[in-house]
Amino acid sequence: MKQFDQSFLEEQQKAQRATIFRVYNYYRVLIAFLFLFLFLDPNLNTFVGQVNPELFRGTILTYIVINSIIGVATLFLSVNFLARPVTAIIAVVGDIIALTFLMSASGGVSSGLGNFLFFTLAFAGGMIHGRVSTVLPAIAFILTIYNEFYLFFLGENNTQAFFQAGLLGIVYFVTNILFQTLSRQLRSRQSEVFTLEQINNLIIEGMPTGVVVLNNDREPRFMNQAAERYLAPQNRVDMPEVLLDSVDTWKKDPLSRSVTINPGNGVELVASFSELNTPVAETLVFLEDSTEVQRQAQQLKLASLGRLSASIAHEIRNPLGAISHAAQLLGESENLDKADARLCEIIQNHSVRMNDVIENVLQLSRRRAAEPRDIVLDEWLRDFLVDFETGYQGAPIQIDTQLSPNGVEIKVDPLHLSQVMANLCQNGLRYSKKKTGEAKLTIRGGRERGTNTRHLEIIDYGDGVSEELEANLFEPFYTTETKGTGLGLYISKELCASNDANLSYSRAETGGSSFKITFVQD
Repeated sequence: MKQFDQSFLEEQQKAQRATIFRVYNYYRVLIAFLFLFLFLDPNLNTFVGQVNPELFRGTILTYIVINSIIGVATLFLSVNFLARPVTAIIAVVGDIIALTFLMSASGGVSSGLGNFLFFTLAFAGGMIHGRVSTVLPAIAFILTIYNEFYLFFLGENNTQAFFQAGLLGIVYFVTNILFQTLSRQLRSRQSEVFTLEQINNLIIEGMPTGVVVLNNDREPRFMNQAAERYLAPQNRVDMPEVLLDSVDTWKKDPLSRSVTINPGNGVELVASFSELNTPVAETLVFLEDSTEVQRQAQQLKLASLGRLSASIAHEIRNPLGAISHAAQLLGESENLDKADARLCEIIQNHSVRMNDVIENVLQLSRRRAAEPRDIVLDEWLRDFLVDFETGYQGAPIQIDTQLSPNGVEIKVDPLHLSQVMANLCQNGLRYSKKKTGEAKLTIRGGRERGTNTRHLEIIDYGDGVSEELEANLFEPFYTTETKGTGLGLYISKELCASNDANLSYSRAETGGSSFKITFVQD
C-alpha cells in the first residue's frame, strides 16, 4: 500500500504556523499604535504612562519600530524560519518584557495593560509546545509581581495590587494551558483528517469506476485515473460533449439515473449521475466500461447456472444409475435379438456419457480452493508423465519434452496442474492418433527468453481448431465431439485461473493445436 506523505502534512502545519505568526505580528503593531494614540491624546492619556511618561514613550516607540521591522521582514522571510518555535519564543518574551515596562510606566496591574498579555500567552500556547510554553506564563507572572514590588516601594500602589497580580498570574497559566490543549487537539484532528483524506484519495484513484465532479459551468473539479483513461481528454477541462449533454438531460429529468454513452474513443460507457449537497451545486458522475458490466453480469449468470446445473445433475444421477443398471440387466437376457441388444448397448453408452457430464458438473461445484506451492517444473513433469503413461489406456504413446532451462520453479497447486495436463494430453493424443495414426505429443516449457515468464505448451499433430470455432473453445458445454461433454477445456481454464495462470490456444507449426499455460509469478 502506498505510504502516506506525512511530510506534506508537516509542510501544511508549518505554513499555518507562519501565517499565525504574521497575523500575530500585525496585532502587535496595532496595539502598539493604539497605546501610542492613548498616550498622545490629552483626553485619554490618564490611562497610560502617567507614572513614568519617559519610560512609556521610549518603550512604545521602540516597540513600534521593532514590530514594524519584523512585520516587513515576515513578507520576505521563509516559512520554515517563521514556523520555528525559537522565533515565536523570542517574539513572546519580547512582548512580555515590553508590556511589563508599559504596565510599570502606567501604574501596574491597575492600569489594565496586563490583560493584553492574555493574547500573547494564548499565542504562545498555540505556537510553542511542551514545557517551554509553560515557562512563558511563569516569566510573565514573575515580572508582574516584581513590577508591583517596585511600584509599592515607590509608593505608587498598595497591597491590594499584589492580590490582583496573583489573580492575573493564575489567568496567565490557565490561558496558556488551555490554548496548548486546544492546539494539541487540533493538530491531532488535522492529522486524522489528513490521513482519511489520503485514504479516500487512494481508494478513489484506484477505483476501476471513473469518477468526475462537474461544477455548474460544466467544468471538471475532480477526475480520477479511471475517468481520465475512459474519457481520454486532451486536458482536464475539455470534456466529451456527449457526456455534458447527458448531464444536462439528467438535470431536467433526475429519474433517469444512468445512460450509455460513447465518448468517441472506442469505449462504450455507462454513466450514472448524482447531485452533491454542497453550497455550490455540483454533479457527481460515475463511469463504467459497459463491457466490464456485461462481463460481471455474465459471471453472475454463469455462477447461477453452475449452481442450477449442479442441483439438476445431482437429481438426475440416481435415476440415470437406475436406467443404466436396468439396461445392463436387460442386455444380459438370452431372449433378446440383435436389434434389441444394440438398443441396450446404445442406452449403456449414452448413460456413461451422461454420467461423465454429471461428474464434471459436480466436480465444478465441489472444486476445492487452490493450494499453490513452489515446484520445480522439469522434476514435476517427469513424475507426471510416468503416472500418466502408466494409467493411459489405449495405443502406445509418444511424448517428446523440451524444457529450457532446467530447474525452473513455478508456484501452482500440483493437483490442479495434474488435472489440467491430463485433460490436455488426452485430448492431444486422441486428435493426433485420429489424423496421423500415432498417439504423440510435444510438451515445451520453461522460462521465456528475455523475460521472467514461465510456461508449459502442449502441442498435438491433429487438424487443429478452425478459426470460426476458436471463440467458443473454452465455453462450457461446447464440443465438436459426439461423445464429448464440452466441459474439459472449460474446467482446465478455470483451474488455471484459480492458480493465477492463463490457458490459451493457438495454431501450432505442426498444423495441430497448441495449448499454452502461462504462469504469473511475483
